[in-house]
Amino acid sequence: MSCGAPETLLLTVAKDGTVRMGVPPNHHQDNYPARALVLGKLENFSHVLCSPEGELFCVRGEDLYRGPMMSHKDVDWFSTAKRVGKCDWNKFKNLFFTPCGELCGITNNGEFYKGPQPDNENSSWMYGQATKIGAKGWDLCEAVTCDQSGDLYVVTKDDKLVQAKPPTRAQDYEEWLKTSTERGGSGWLRLCHFMSFTPGQRDPLWCVDKEDGNIYRGSIPEDGTYVDKAEHLGFGYHGFGFLAFTEDKTIIDVIKCDLQHEPWGPRYSNPRVIEDRIYDNRYSSSPLKHSFTFDATLTEFGSFSNDHGFIFAAGADKFGSEMSNLLMNHEAVRRILLSKNGNWSSRETNENKVRFSSSYEVEVPPRKAIQVEASVMKGDLAVQYRATVRTLYGFIKEIRGSWNVSIYNKLTIRQVDYSGQ
Repeated sequence: MSCGAPETLLLTVAKDGTVRMGVPPNHHQDNYPARALVLGKLENFSHVLCSPEGELFCVRGEDLYRGPMMSHKDVDWFSTAKRVGKCDWNKFKNLFFTPCGELCGITNNGEFYKGPQPDNENSSWMYGQATKIGAKGWDLCEAVTCDQSGDLYVVTKDDKLVQAKPPTRAQDYEEWLKTSTERGGSGWLRLCHFMSFTPGQRDPLWCVDKEDGNIYRGSIPEDGTYVDKAEHLGFGYHGFGFLAFTEDKTIIDVIKCDLQHEPWGPRYSNPRVIEDRIYDNRYSSSPLKHSFTFDATLTEFGSFSNDHGFIFAAGADKFGSEMSNLLMNHEAVRRILLSKNGNWSSRETNENKVRFSSSYEVEVPPRKAIQVEASVMKGDLAVQYRATVRTLYGFIKEIRGSWNVSIYNKLTIRQVDYSGQ
């Protein structure tokens, strides 16, 4: 398959927990369940949603988990995902993402929250990170979604679809309704099983009928009903407990990696002193001899940027392995790095220990004092790379990024006269 932007895919979770992902249906005889990839199973969950970045979020019990898209049928996704929220996540009736990646949640008691994507299980999202933008009554929403511009669309209990800017303060639902515009006639309550706009677009709107499972794609009409004018693209979709659009941004294989240019060397900052001693012989008439000996271990940090927006599948880190081999076999890189450890993970910040040790004989004349200092230079190195990769759904993509590492080298031992107290 050709290179290009990530393709929009439809993720579904059947009532038995089977997870599928595939290109959305394009005509009424298109058999999505038969052709979609089976990614595995999710069990004992209450919410499943996909971030615009292609990550999977799941609520199980009171906890929230996030991780790369499922890619191995025989691997329990929860065992590879990161728990990013403890307690209270079972209190949400609706959870969804805005186009810019903010998480929104409506609680069972009608409060509406919006905030950054959770990343720390020890930091309460609802009470410490999110902003309450809806005070009460929001549990009356039968369905809620956002278009690409961020406008909020809500299906009301009296079978209307309304549109307005989302609240920015703790606004009551009934108050917000007064600011909204009614769209597209009636018949929306039946279409609440799934309702979402095509990612990255303001149109069309996709809906699934909760009674017969018909799936539709179409613009919101100015008059008449949505179903009468939308495309009918299949049936039986109410057999899926959850549906969500996502983009195929999960890398499962690395075809080729290249460094973009010769590293010109790190950018060095001020020296870092690792050992400093003063030898005071000002009150003696005899020479002073001593060994200036030190042994210090410093930590280097390195990571791969993901400006390309793709994420790596759980399991073996083939990208990290391929890039590590490429970097460690590059003469210019090896000249710069003192450490021979080349195991760089693509998923996390790497730590690498570098040891500096030496012994230096010091002789201080009578009536003199000297200061001996051992220092190293700290440098920041960025190596640009280009890689051809295969995504979960089989698309061939080209990604670009950088390998960024802080290093220590250029050990220097310096001896100067000392005149201090």
